[in-house]
Amino acid sequence: MKRILFFVVLAALAVSCTKQSYDVVPEDIDDNLYRFAVNTSPYEYFNTPETPVPAGYKPFYISHYGRHGSRSNWGFGYPAAIKRLNKVQEAGALSEEGERALEVARTINRLHNDMNGRLTPRGAKEHRQIAHRMYTKYKNVFRGDRHVQAVSSTSPRCLVSMAAFTGELLSLNPKLDVSWDTGEQYMKYMSSSDPNDMQKEAFKILGEYVKDYTADTAYFSQRIFKDEAAGRAALGGSVEGLMNDLISFAAISGAFDQDKTLLELFNVKDLKHYMQIISLDLFLRQCNSAEFGDQRMAVPEVGALIKDVIERADEAIASGDCAADLRFGHDYHLLAFCSKIGVKGIGERLGKDEIPDWPGWLYTPFAGNFQIVFYKNKAGKVLVKCFINERETTLLTLPDGPYYSWDAVKAAFMQEEAD
Repeated sequence: MKRILFFVVLAALAVSCTKQSYDVVPEDIDDNLYRFAVNTSPYEYFNTPETPVPAGYKPFYISHYGRHGSRSNWGFGYPAAIKRLNKVQEAGALSEEGERALEVARTINRLHNDMNGRLTPRGAKEHRQIAHRMYTKYKNVFRGDRHVQAVSSTSPRCLVSMAAFTGELLSLNPKLDVSWDTGEQYMKYMSSSDPNDMQKEAFKILGEYVKDYTADTAYFSQRIFKDEAAGRAALGGSVEGLMNDLISFAAISGAFDQDKTLLELFNVKDLKHYMQIISLDLFLRQCNSAEFGDQRMAVPEVGALIKDVIERADEAIASGDCAADLRFGHDYHLLAFCSKIGVKGIGERLGKDEIPDWPGWLYTPFAGNFQIVFYKNKAGKVLVKCFINERETTLLTLPDGPYYSWDAVKAAFMQEEAD
């Protein structure tokens, strides 16, 4: 009997250990080169540890803003790039790796199908998976016929993302009362960008950052050409130009579920430099940068989203009818909003010399999202916890955390909205 009990205990311990197995959030892109593309990298879910919910509190409402899922890019240069590679192929100068790269580029161009910014099947899948995890984790929130309100940017890729997300929720609970909406009035808080004069100044900084960098053309040439001299002669342009063409294909290849063929044409050092350029561009223009943060945070749509979050949350608390407010928009607005309210990892005040080391891929991939989960006890006291890309986070504007009283968070948000 004791021997049987011993093995039962071992089995229970094994199950317990399995339940406590968490992912370690990576610090670099080496184990997943798709990350180099930053805001055009596919969504990654990391099962990170969470602080236990305080005793007596249960989740009852979720406020959410999600970027659309993986999409096509702006492919104006695709046909010309493929035409140049075709000439190299016709000259018999492409290596086996170059032949595979050409095939992947042709596939991306075909799937792109002259539709810039179109949600890919992977993009829809990303939102279904996020919704599935949300429902599974917070079943009490989505019980019965509770109301779910979904609002989207007028962009088709956001609308399809909304459909995928809410469709998954309905497949898990057909009784949910889901409403959908979009329109120009919603764009007043669903999307924003940096002012034009700010862009010009930011681009000057980017120009200074890239001017002294020399790409590894030798590495690239060795990978793509079987006969480098013949390849260069047939190219009809510079190797650097071809590198720029193909890195634009590489940066979107994950969105189309393509393998790493295009990425592997480049020295990892070049991929990391590209990553730093994109991170610098995003943080300078969309986040709380030392150079432009005050100007970007003042864009009215950012404050309008804060106001919408507060008003809808207060309404949900008062009525008890709403399970979730789901918003589907864009990366620029998500970054600006998270910067404005002080989400850790996004809201810090960084200058141009610090920003290149900011891991933008960790915060603004396709389908990036910010969630505020609301908890209530029997006495009616409301606590909230924030998540960035489904990872528990804290707010730079408030001490302690990750659980905060809603009153404290609302006061901090209202202050940010007023500034």
